[in-house]
Amino acid sequence: MKRSTAPLFVFDSHCDVALAMLDQGVDIGRKQRRTHFDLHRAQAGGIGAQFFALFADPTEVRGAGAWRRTRALLAAVERAAAAHPQRLSLVRTASAIQRQRAEGRLAGLLGMEGAHGFGTRSSDLLLSRLAWLAKQGLRYLGLTWNNSNVLAGAAVDGGGGLTSLGRRVVRECHRLGILVDISHSSDATVRDVLSCSKKPIIASHSNARALCDVPRNLPDDLLRAIGRRGGVVSINFFPGFLSKRVADALEVRYSLWAPGVERLAERYKDDLEQRRRAQVRLIRRSIRGVPRATLAQVVDHVSHVARVAGIHAVGLGADFDGMLLTPDGLADASAYPALARALSRKFSAREVQGIMGENLLRVVAEVE
Repeated sequence: MKRSTAPLFVFDSHCDVALAMLDQGVDIGRKQRRTHFDLHRAQAGGIGAQFFALFADPTEVRGAGAWRRTRALLAAVERAAAAHPQRLSLVRTASAIQRQRAEGRLAGLLGMEGAHGFGTRSSDLLLSRLAWLAKQGLRYLGLTWNNSNVLAGAAVDGGGGLTSLGRRVVRECHRLGILVDISHSSDATVRDVLSCSKKPIIASHSNARALCDVPRNLPDDLLRAIGRRGGVVSINFFPGFLSKRVADALEVRYSLWAPGVERLAERYKDDLEQRRRAQVRLIRRSIRGVPRATLAQVVDHVSHVARVAGIHAVGLGADFDGMLLTPDGLADASAYPALARALSRKFSAREVQGIMGENLLRVVAEVE
């Protein structure tokens, strides 16, 4: 296929670097060794727009603490934009993304990962907090993380579908111009969202179950349904969602490290940051020797989703800084040009532009 001569425009729908910004004081305006993402590597990678995830880990904080955590992550992203106004601007609309793109600044957008981050089971309070976040610029709501919650069932814990409050929140998201994100959600939840949604939805960081049979990935019927509704499935770079061989190896390792993680949680119950560091060290030791996933497998998932859901329905949501393993050839946010080159061997220049960012930009414009 002929390569495009247009500048690369990447719009990635999921990055967890806000966690490092808040907890480790990471300045994304400086070149970093501790993270996958910083503004230098984003520029090198052609990233023109980036969703920053607000994720309050439910294994660490719940209730009021989860809501404090959500707001603290939001503040961390806002501080980064204020510190680097010539390089990063927080935006809400597709037209604002295009303006920042023309001026050479990264357009930052906000997404929330898991409704547990609202820190409440009260419908009135949850809806009030959703409206407040919308005013701060929230552009997508991930209904669940790995835990089912008051809105919906999650994929990993075998949860059910949308609750009555969940249906109400989907409708409210439409009214507020917030995309509904079904990554991490159960199949039943995705079907329920599709049944009650009148606008396109996204999977901000999910892959094809046909290629890697794990609950976090989407089966073909749901890929097809998302595509028919004009939505986008953004491919996740986490090796355990790209390769079943890697997923199986990680499952074995998890059974070995899980007891140690629990012991560390008890030992450092009064020092959350020390607990995180110790747990990461333990997990890093445990995953040594796990098989590698590759850039080619990312291309395989892109190709499968394009074939099943339509070329208009594929995007990228790497999950950088939300994983300890990355695929060979996609080590950090600077690596997107290598992916674009690989995709250009299978897709036309216009199709590659869609995959790298234009498809997601279209959906953001449609749900405003």
